[in-house]
Amino acid sequence: MAKYQLFRVVVAAVIHNNEGQFLLAQRHHKDEHQPGIWAIPAGHIEEEINSLDSLEFNLKREIGEEIGVEINIERYLDSHSWIDPDYKKITIVFLCTVKSGKPRSLDETQDLKWLAANEISSLDLAPHIKRLIEKANQIVN
Repeated sequence: MAKYQLFRVVVAAVIHNNEGQFLLAQRHHKDEHQPGIWAIPAGHIEEEINSLDSLEFNLKREIGEEIGVEINIERYLDSHSWIDPDYKKITIVFLCTVKSGKPRSLDETQDLKWLAANEISSLDLAPHIKRLIEKANQIVN
């Protein structure tokens, strides 16, 4: 039987701090998908992941790999889907804080910034990011 996947699942984190700022990551300039664009930390759930692993478990793993921190997941924030030329994606977004560690640029990011919601429009943003930050800002501030 052929393997068919309707959607690739992406988990993402809108990470905020006590100063009312949100963490944005600039994608590496060598990234295939929107190089150099600013976004929230996220990652695809890999096919080899055990199906019993939760979305939250995978989000924590991805954030650790991407920016080197452990996160607290506060709540579900949003979801959206879109179609790439190669596949369909659904992104599930959670509102988070840093539990331990200091965010740093690793292999997939070239820069990180903590910004207030009203400062993010100065960046070249990935689709949906402004809406997600505004939604998160209404909850935390």
